[in-house]
Amino acid sequence: MTLDLIYSTALLLALSALYEFNIRLWGERHRAAGITAGLIFGAICIFGMMHPAKLAPGVIFDGRSVILGVAGIFAGPVPAVIAGVTAGAYRLWLGGAGAWVGVAVIGTSVLAGLLMRVALRRGWTQPKLLDFLIFGVLLHITCLGWFLLLPTQHLYKLLETLAWPYLFVLGPSTALLALLLHDLEDQRQARQALARSEALRRAITRASPDLLILMDEDGRYLEVVTPDEKLLYAPAGSTLGKLMEDVLPAAYAQPFRQMLERTLEERTLQKMEYELDTLGGRHVFEGRSQALDIPVNGKRAVVFAARDITERARAEQDRRIAAVAFESRQAMLVSDADTNILRVNQAFLDLLGYTREELIGRKTSTLRSGRHDAAFYEAMWESIRATGKWEGEIWDQRKRGDLLPLWTTITAVRNEQGQVTHYVATMSDISERKLQEEEIRHIAFYDHLTALPNRRLLLERLQRALAVARRNNQHGALLFVDVDNFKKINDEHGHHAGDLLLQQIASRLSRVVRESDTVARLGGDEFVIVLEHLNADLELARTEARQIAAKALVSMAKPYDLEGLDYQSSGSIGITLFNAGDTDLDVLMRQADEAMYRAKHAGKNIVHLYGS
Repeated sequence: MTLDLIYSTALLLALSALYEFNIRLWGERHRAAGITAGLIFGAICIFGMMHPAKLAPGVIFDGRSVILGVAGIFAGPVPAVIAGVTAGAYRLWLGGAGAWVGVAVIGTSVLAGLLMRVALRRGWTQPKLLDFLIFGVLLHITCLGWFLLLPTQHLYKLLETLAWPYLFVLGPSTALLALLLHDLEDQRQARQALARSEALRRAITRASPDLLILMDEDGRYLEVVTPDEKLLYAPAGSTLGKLMEDVLPAAYAQPFRQMLERTLEERTLQKMEYELDTLGGRHVFEGRSQALDIPVNGKRAVVFAARDITERARAEQDRRIAAVAFESRQAMLVSDADTNILRVNQAFLDLLGYTREELIGRKTSTLRSGRHDAAFYEAMWESIRATGKWEGEIWDQRKRGDLLPLWTTITAVRNEQGQVTHYVATMSDISERKLQEEEIRHIAFYDHLTALPNRRLLLERLQRALAVARRNNQHGALLFVDVDNFKKINDEHGHHAGDLLLQQIASRLSRVVRESDTVARLGGDEFVIVLEHLNADLELARTEARQIAAKALVSMAKPYDLEGLDYQSSGSIGITLFNAGDTDLDVLMRQADEAMYRAKHAGKNIVHLYGS
């Protein structure tokens, strides 16, 4: 029976090699590797239970505790639990007097393995043979404790035949299997470290921007290393072993030959800048050469390093062009990273009226007009920090004190390390455009006769008033004002007199309302008043609206001087209130209009409140 146990254990040790194959197949961190590992360990346990050492019917012994303990240590919680559930299900299916004891052994093995895993990771124990041996012996002593739950007749036989072999075979087997898997894991980690190191070396070589060429004293190419073969005049494979004169045209080869000779003679670092037609087009390079301290193939040798500086050369050229463009007709300003003014062009001085001496060294903030708040400038600088650029409208102040609208573009200039070194601002005077925009806006939003807001702007103001009422839990009111007998003045005195009357009524209505209120003209003889910030109490709000409407009627009833024509008029006013509830604009307009018509039908020169 002991030999059966040894045979089963040896078989399980051999089958555990499948674990390493599984890791190589899936990769250590692949989710499928954990699931597959759990199934492999569980299958090994099942195979062991199919070839057990049998003590009695329904009472079997095998190496499942070894496999599950090691699974907990090396495979981790998910594979260990999967293996334990698989093995436990099979043991219950086998049944017999020892079924539940077998399941307890399975659970104990998984738990012990996971605890050993935690101990290893926290440094409480070491992955050495002695530590694994102690773990194996303690695990199987614990498992033997579960065997005490077997019926008495089986227990005596267990103690006589299998207790000591169980400890002395499975305990060391656990240690040996754990040590084997630990060694395999160390080898795998070593392979991964080597692969990472090799990948890092290749990445560094590829990431290096320099072209490296090893040449002997004859100018023969011995080795060529390049991050991009397009930087070469000819493919690297075709140049090795050849002289530079055999590869490069004479015009290119001659300066390289001279540099090679100077390097060998002076034994100091030599530099040169050159342009070359490469496989990738014409490039500008900065070359450096250094003599080697030891000969190569019996000859003196030189390492030549060339860095592609095409972009830098172009940038330098662009800077020279920019210097010329700086003195253009567009106003330009250059500051340092702390916004101290370094340079301004003549167009900037002409635009704002300063001299260079008055601006150089001052902060750009001294030009602020005070028209923009701190939030505006914070948003502007946030955009510059995030994108490197900002473009928009800024009002600045001229030396004489007047404000000037400027369309401004601010661009951050960074060095090779990505740090901001300068800011460049270009500005254009948009005063004329602003005047045109204001004229267009006035035409679009204001009545040409009375200069009051028209229907379009009225609806915007009314929408805003509704939002304010909702936000502040207040009331507001909409008043429709109609001029009584307006047709009569047009018929008797002409449209010019009617226009004069409407203009004076517009002026009077504007004076009786508060600064936060809006007076608008819908057209003809109809005016609208939007009252905001009325009392939260409905009755008090109604009273406030009626009072303002009454003032409007009193003002409208005063005599009018229409260029020598004395005229008496009056008005009819309809009121509807709104509050924090959802209110439709069209509904409000209809309610106020209906209230106004009721006021007219009730005798004119009165106020009617909708719903009363």
